[in-house]
Amino acid sequence: MDTGVTSGARSSEHKTPQPAADGITSVSSAVDRALAVLCAFSRETPVLGVTEISERLDLTKSTVHRLLQALLARGLVSHDPEKHHYTLGYRILALAQAVPGEATLRQICRPHMQWLHSITEETVGLYVIAGDVRICLDEIESPQMLRMSAGVGRIFPLDRGAAGKALVVDGPSNSSLWRRITASLSAAHTAQLEEELRETRARGYAQTAGETVSGSASIAAPIRGPDGALLAALSVAGPASRFQHEAVTRYAIALLEAVSRIERDLAVAYAPEAPQAASRRDQ
Repeated sequence: MDTGVTSGARSSEHKTPQPAADGITSVSSAVDRALAVLCAFSRETPVLGVTEISERLDLTKSTVHRLLQALLARGLVSHDPEKHHYTLGYRILALAQAVPGEATLRQICRPHMQWLHSITEETVGLYVIAGDVRICLDEIESPQMLRMSAGVGRIFPLDRGAAGKALVVDGPSNSSLWRRITASLSAAHTAQLEEELRETRARGYAQTAGETVSGSASIAAPIRGPDGALLAALSVAGPASRFQHEAVTRYAIALLEAVSRIERDLAVAYAPEAPQAASRRDQ
């Protein structure tokens, strides 16, 4: 009968049961890997094979295949058996539709984006934070032959580009976001970013040139909800050659006016319902 006391020889043969925390860590790691597989797909790489994903994520092919099979069973990816390629599945669209507030945000911003587009004749974009990056939620391209376009769904760093800086304009005061952004930045880069954000707050909008695409320029302003929370950033982007001082001044006036109108409409959309009159409650 086992008394529960083991000798040194037996302890080398039998593994000590792992604590519950290890099981949680294991599950967390598997979830993180599965999410990394999903995030490997993008506008630039909509179709990927097991080998490509394995190389991108530094995972074994067997691990990637197992993760893809689990995602396939949930409809999150689709598989072409002839070409052995994978794409995102239609279930992703259903999940995207379930993101709270984003559809309403686009709907509220769209007419004001169109107005801003008509004034500037440059590309107007709407960006939101997605983890430690920003994503283009909506965009109206410039009608001009030479123009800049991000593309809806594309992601960019938060520390570069006018829209990125408008989204992190609160700087260190938003401690959790700030830690994520600056974790991989040098001390010098972090200090420079803080200075640029101070200028952005004083000016009311961010202004950059060539930070994400060579030869491009953009300005962007933060959009806040009724409670003061930062919801998105509205940007005007185009070739740097057209973003001279006079043009930027004119664009900025229109940009800030568009943001003001959007915030006004957001306040109306999210205004609390007025309490019913006592006489109606008694009926």
